[in-house]
Amino acid sequence: MEGYTWTLRVSASERGQATVFTRQHQYRVGAPVHFDRAYEGVSALEYVLGAIGADLVNGLQTLGRRRRVAIDHVEAVVEGELNNPLTYLGVVGETGHPGLEKVRVRVHLASPEEGEAIHRLWHEMLATSPLVHTFQAALQLELKLQVMV
Repeated sequence: MEGYTWTLRVSASERGQATVFTRQHQYRVGAPVHFDRAYEGVSALEYVLGAIGADLVNGLQTLGRRRRVAIDHVEAVVEGELNNPLTYLGVVGETGHPGLEKVRVRVHLASPEEGEAIHRLWHEMLATSPLVHTFQAALQLELKLQVMV
């Protein structure tokens, strides 16, 4: 299936919010980056970080079902660091850039399976993850798996 292209439409709306339309779905995206915990929207950066975590946990669950490896629960804690957030704010004299520099993901997985089966599943999932392959080439991507029995 070479050459498949995903197409989304993104429309700007009031006050720095955008609406993304994809297939029969739509969702709102806030500012590119926001530093206020009380900000009501979800920033574009938060969607990117959430997508990375979702790729990993959904990938593990899907592959676990396919390989008949029991997974009781899986979740990810995702942290992202910008090279220099002050450049996004336009602070005079700052150097660097506002792009992502590092993403750390800790995946917590509960399973009655042996550790070896889970680690094989983890490595297979990483080998087929679209976002892992994309972001590994672009930034420091630290991925850790913690298995809980």
